[in-house]
Amino acid sequence: MSETNKMSIPLLIIAVVFGVLMIFPVYLLVISSLRMPKDIFSANLWPSVITLDNFRVVLKSGFLRSIGNSVFISSVVTLVALLFHAMSGYALAKLQFPGKSFIFSWVLSTLMVPFSVIMIPLFMITKNMGMANNYWGLIIPSIFNAYGIFLFRQFYREFPKELEEAASMEGYSIAGTFFRIVMPLSLPMIVPLTIGFFLANYNSYLWPSIITQKENLWVVQVALASLVGGGYTTPWNVVLAAAVLACIPTFLMFFLMQKYLVNGIKMTGIK
Repeated sequence: MSETNKMSIPLLIIAVVFGVLMIFPVYLLVISSLRMPKDIFSANLWPSVITLDNFRVVLKSGFLRSIGNSVFISSVVTLVALLFHAMSGYALAKLQFPGKSFIFSWVLSTLMVPFSVIMIPLFMITKNMGMANNYWGLIIPSIFNAYGIFLFRQFYREFPKELEEAASMEGYSIAGTFFRIVMPLSLPMIVPLTIGFFLANYNSYLWPSIITQKENLWVVQVALASLVGGGYTTPWNVVLAAAVLACIPTFLMFFLMQKYLVNGIKMTGIK
């Protein structure tokens, strides 16, 4: 056995151990969602009786509608935010206009303001504009985020000028250069931000619980919290079954975006 193979065996063992440790909580979640109510706190790693009644209860409660609301809101916010953030980042990185440095500093300063500070003013503005208890109130306030603008701006600062000059010689306008040349080559930044924006909005609880009181507008986190009762009245088997269903869209997104994420990471080393 070669020296390299001898060194790789301990690394393989460590990788397997860490992989099992990371998967184990997911395994417990799935297995616990299949337990009977009386066995929910059992220490056995495999339930004596497996039942799908927990999932039937969740499906009858309209939980799928809340998952649909979260997927719809998160998808719209992600698509619109990526477009606006990319345009803003490109303008701040490549265009010359008065007050550019001040605008970037002002945008960046919003990252230092916690949401709890602007929560009440944001609610009052949203309510006065008639966006409470509808999808607009869930979507529009979530679009604006300085984090995406900052990352796009830093990415576009390193964007090759030769490509923009070639596009200009071909007769493209600034908008044409951005949408035909710059955006298609922004995959290394678009893919991780897509995953980050989607997950952040899908897992959002505080703002949706404030701006909506209608049950048909509940997002998945609000609906999941509504299943938790007080004291000994919480049906934990049902809550865990709902949590399993809530995880499905995030797992699907990861598997669908995994190839593009890996390719994006590879492209970051190409200049």
